Amino acid sequence: MRAAVLLRTRRIYPIALCLSLSVSLMWLAGGSFAQAATGVSSSDVASAGESSEAQLASDAATLTMLIGIGDSLSQGTMDATNNYTNTLNSYLQKVAVALKTVMPLSFSQPLFDNTGQRPPPYRVPTNLGVDGADVFTLEGLEYHKRVGADEDVISERYLADKTFPTDFKDKSDKVLYPINLYAQQDVSQIDAAEWLIEVGAPAIEVDRTAVVLWIGNNDSSLAALGLGGSKPLYFSIPLDLVKKELSFLLRLLISFGLFTENISLEPYSQVSIERNLTDLSDFEAQYTRVVDRLEAASANSGVETDVFVLTLPYFSAVGYLFDSEDLEFYLNKLNPFYRVPSTFKSVAPRGQPITDPLQGDRVSLLTFAMLYALMSTGCNGTGCAIAVINEALETDGKQRDGLVMSEQEQQFLMARIDDYNDAIKSIAAARPNVHVVDVGQAINDAFTGKSEIIVDGNVFTRKWMRGGGFTFDGVHPSYTGQAFVANLIIERMNEVMGAGAALYDLSDVFAGDPYFDHDGDGWAPGPTAQGSTIGELMFMFKDPDDNDASVGAEIPSDVWDMISDLILGGVKEFDEPELTAEAQRLGLLPSE
Repeated sequence: MRAAVLLRTRRIYPIALCLSLSVSLMWLAGGSFAQAATGVSSSDVASAGESSEAQLASDAATLTMLIGIGDSLSQGTMDATNNYTNTLNSYLQKVAVALKTVMPLSFSQPLFDNTGQRPPPYRVPTNLGVDGADVFTLEGLEYHKRVGADEDVISERYLADKTFPTDFKDKSDKVLYPINLYAQQDVSQIDAAEWLIEVGAPAIEVDRTAVVLWIGNNDSSLAALGLGGSKPLYFSIPLDLVKKELSFLLRLLISFGLFTENISLEPYSQVSIERNLTDLSDFEAQYTRVVDRLEAASANSGVETDVFVLTLPYFSAVGYLFDSEDLEFYLNKLNPFYRVPSTFKSVAPRGQPITDPLQGDRVSLLTFAMLYALMSTGCNGTGCAIAVINEALETDGKQRDGLVMSEQEQQFLMARIDDYNDAIKSIAAARPNVHVVDVGQAINDAFTGKSEIIVDGNVFTRKWMRGGGFTFDGVHPSYTGQAFVANLIIERMNEVMGAGAALYDLSDVFAGDPYFDHDGDGWAPGPTAQGSTIGELMFMFKDPDDNDASVGAEIPSDVWDMISDLILGGVKEFDEPELTAEAQRLGLLPSE
């Protein structure tokens, strides 16, 4: 239910006019001011499309502005981490590079350094994608169901609302700045896109804008991944098994969160799944509103705008969710006798090929990491027995519903995502300048074997690390997967815009892809870049020698400290006031 009144006070920023003039000079002056800080080189800036001089050199050719709107996939997240290395290997960056070879293009990435900062953030971005966005946050809104409210509410988390970079608090501030200065008001992604189309594009004599809109994944992701959220914050943690491995103070914080209902450890109950899914009618209405605003901006500016809307893959089929074969493959490395309990439905009979990758029950990557750590170093350092490990999957002979996503629950999720995609296609069909790119179907077909992606004889599958399609977080595509998505978009742009851009040779991308397991031991070498808290935890599974199957990942001695940091990182990121205050009182988080 939308709030009855959606009013946001137009904010006149201190000295905003002077700052805007200064920023304007930086925008138009080329690359000399752009992103010249820790870990981001001038060559990185150039490849991200930061310089506008070359783009404006040919007055005779049509100048196109490429605008990205979306979530972590558009921002370029990999390994649950935002940094320039990941962004420069993302699908949207690849689309921009391909288009630049055939047309003058205005495109700018808001690059983050390895500390997660955007240094210095004075370039106007045209990639507006923000990690964590859903169809509501594009307008700065929290969807009421996911925060336990009666109405959608404006959230500062999804607005660029800071005048100075030193005051940045969230990713929206870092990505969308300094557009809020130009607009002289707080801006959401859609506000920023409107400004680019209506003001920014005409200012640099852009003739055409191409908008890539990939949104809706996070309208099902919380239900599928079981990590994150608000009131409560969800974790897929088998607390009864791991509590002895956690610090006393962290156990107190979790107990406080459970008592106050600020934390839930049962993300995969049907009740939790339905709570965290966007209702179809709400999704359709909000998606329509977003597209309508883009079309209105085009009409207001007179700049021709094509909107390319991307469909959604099954979030319940990503590598992050481990099936029976995944669990047995990896836990057999520690105990060759490990088997999932009979209550955990298998993806295929043991030892038989998987004919339908969508069958069977699942647990999250976070749950798997804890089980692997328990079997390796838990139970007083000796490694926990199989019976103990399987308590995470069943209790008293019954499936542990809150930690296990059943096959039926996956089917429920897939049906909802199918409905979202039908809505996207219906909305596009009624608008001649809105064009569907059926990325969701292509990914689903690839990861279910209906239409295989084969590169240099290697078949890409949904399997975490063994399938080559995902980064270590099991959600975001690998370099090769990003190029696959980019090719689908480029093909559609060639059809609609007559661009004539060449597709990527997946073999060339694959040759430099660190996310493929070449020696078949289930581990991949991974990138050299630093990861976020969850990224660093997943990096413990890096293969130290991907040419020798006898050399595999080793669990670090401080693995439980890493897991504790991940839990605290979730508390800090999602910032439930009551939970954050208790963490500060306990000394687990610094007081502001």
